[in-house]
Amino acid sequence: MSCQHTISSVLLVIAISACSVLALDETAPVEEGVVDLPTIDVLDTNGDGILDPYESMDAILLMQDELDGASLTPETMSTLLDRWKKEEQAYVDRLFDDLDLNGDGRLAPLEMDAEMLEYLDVIDTDQDGFITPEELVEAEDLDPIFFEEEEILEEVKGLFRMFDDNGSNSIDSEEAGSEWPFFVEMDFNLDRLVTRTEVLRAYRADNQEAVIEVTGEIARIEGVLTSRFPADMLRMIFEHPEVRTLELSYISGSLDDEANMRACRYIRARGLDTHVPAGGMVASGGTDLFLSGRHRTRHDRSLIGVHSWSWMGNDGDQLPRDHEEHQLYIDFYQEIQIPEAFYWFTLQAAPADEVHWMTPTELEQYGCLKSPPADQR
Repeated sequence: MSCQHTISSVLLVIAISACSVLALDETAPVEEGVVDLPTIDVLDTNGDGILDPYESMDAILLMQDELDGASLTPETMSTLLDRWKKEEQAYVDRLFDDLDLNGDGRLAPLEMDAEMLEYLDVIDTDQDGFITPEELVEAEDLDPIFFEEEEILEEVKGLFRMFDDNGSNSIDSEEAGSEWPFFVEMDFNLDRLVTRTEVLRAYRADNQEAVIEVTGEIARIEGVLTSRFPADMLRMIFEHPEVRTLELSYISGSLDDEANMRACRYIRARGLDTHVPAGGMVASGGTDLFLSGRHRTRHDRSLIGVHSWSWMGNDGDQLPRDHEEHQLYIDFYQEIQIPEAFYWFTLQAAPADEVHWMTPTELEQYGCLKSPPADQR
């Protein structure tokens, strides 16, 4: 059965399920035997308070997968939500066990990892400078912290003030020195020189949620992959059935690995191809998106990057191989038919705050590339 038919069937399920859930008005008296559900929270996967139909579709697909064949009813949904809530609490408990060094039941700034510190003002609702387990549970999905346009312009201005020695509005490898690897991914026209225009494009892409632009059979994607991306991918698949190839022009990573994996599964189910064009770049979650393609191609002068993920302040390679946090990624790569050895390679290739650009030999060794048959090129 094609993904198109599957999605049509899912829409019918959504219509029926949503009617069942929405009929349960939280303000109405609860009769015996009626299950009360937080309707918006169930279907609002990105937590922005807006109920988008494709976001609802993503939520229903996720629940169907989690129920493993059981019927999707208000009762089973309630059981599933209760399980998720317990899993979330268990995750927070493990995190505090790891980070709460003085055992006072709250995290001080010195005990927080980099991501927590970045979101401290948002998570710390009572603004006392500490994070409690209750505050972390209530935080749920946090909006990405992106630079505004004025901040981007200031950042780029400072970068050129530091490296553009001859005032040419461009930076070459000699001017960049040991920092040249930082600029390599911004060299869109592949002339070993980054202009102010190229740097601005890279900074803007790194400070926006992924944008999908459809032209004929090609959908071009640029930006950061967030919790909204699975819904955006479903929207593209459903509204643009003509698309056959995803052109990944500049994707530095994802902010929600589990959401990104759902989007990858939709791509593989639809049988879409992925391609990194000349001057293009994918890294981290963007590389996972590339690997989800049925056929996967790249221009010789493009970049495909990997690194370790970070968990509770530790890089993935610091955890023992039998640690439960590895299993999510191992299962995912097995599902998209990428060898498990690739996963362990990514953990060793570079720490979480750096990127290793894969060589042609490595791409071949780990089965990252897969050309379409000659009659389909």
